[in-house]
Amino acid sequence: MNTRSRQHAANAHACVSAVVSQPYASKYRALALSFPIMVLQSGLAQATGFLQAKSSGENEYQRYLIDLASILGKSSGEVLHTDVINSSLATYQQLTRQALDASGWLKRYAQALLKEEQAEAPTPTTTEGAQS
Repeated sequence: MNTRSRQHAANAHACVSAVVSQPYASKYRALALSFPIMVLQSGLAQATGFLQAKSSGENEYQRYLIDLASILGKSSGEVLHTDVINSSLATYQQLTRQALDASGWLKRYAQALLKEEQAEAPTPTTTEGAQS
């Protein structure tokens, strides 16, 4: 029998694996690393609202919100956010605990599967006619 956390882990692995080849993979990684802290500092309602506000087209914010929603069994990020803001206190606390568990798994798999964006090494500049 699978526990909820094990199901979250399996779903998170599939979600992050799908992002590996995307052009926004390094930005998704950064978002995955910071999202659990965002939830703890601002609350789940503000954190999901932030993701919704930043979602435009196919970007890391939209993908992360969709991934989080699917791990939590919601059909879309908008449904997740609506459920969060319309929930009772007890349900809000439960959703927050589940979101922290799911985002923890997204964070771990992002660390493992997505590489940090490498800063370009500065190219040495030479001056013509300079003598050593």
